Amino acid sequence: MKLSGQKILITGGGSGIGLELARRLASDNQVVIGGRDQQRLARAQAGIPGLLVHRLDVTSEDEASKAIVWLENELGGLDVLVNNAGLLRSYTLDSDDAATNSREDVEVNVLGPIRMTRLALPLLRDSASGAVVYISSAVALAAVPGFSVYAATKAAVHSLARSLRLELGPGGIQVIEVLPPVVDTGPVNDLDVPKLSPEEVAGAIIAGIESDREEIRIGRVRQLAVIARIRPGLADRLVTSAFTPLQRREES
Repeated sequence: MKLSGQKILITGGGSGIGLELARRLASDNQVVIGGRDQQRLARAQAGIPGLLVHRLDVTSEDEASKAIVWLENELGGLDVLVNNAGLLRSYTLDSDDAATNSREDVEVNVLGPIRMTRLALPLLRDSASGAVVYISSAVALAAVPGFSVYAATKAAVHSLARSLRLELGPGGIQVIEVLPPVVDTGPVNDLDVPKLSPEEVAGAIIAGIESDREEIRIGRVRQLAVIARIRPGLADRLVTSAFTPLQRREES
């Protein structure tokens, strides 16, 4: 797929990977970013010529439905939906805030992309190049202590993408999954581990989409995907190490 002349919606586009994708795509496409933080949306719009923004909470059926109607009225349709909105945080299941956090994580990371895809399907079916992009994670392929709910949500997205690829493909809609390693964004600012920049990840995503790759494995995830099939225990250790702060590794 050539990312030129496309109508694109990026959820969670006010920061991180979503914002960098918008920055790179806005000059050659009609790009809309959605998000809950209107100040972030305003800053993004002020800094990226031609960018459109729309208030969007992916956990709200009402807001999501209105956003799709707005897209149809404003752009005349939709070609590419990028399901980027997500929560990443570490907690144990017996922590005081686990009940609230786990519910929110599932609502944003799993039900959000399901909702957005379901509502966008009529517009994507009308597109000559309809595509759905899911931002998954390396943790969809392996275990990582302390991030069990986050890992479960990304494993669900991984499975969703695989099944929808077979379900929607015959109708002409591409389903693309992006599996990045740890990315240097707000949720992991305090995590002292090696990270890729949003710029590196956005560049890899665009290159992967334009190369018609169904799974875009970024950085070391390319090797991890092979290891996870052959030696799952080793894959678990590698991902756990990737999420373990450098100081703690040096002390062990």
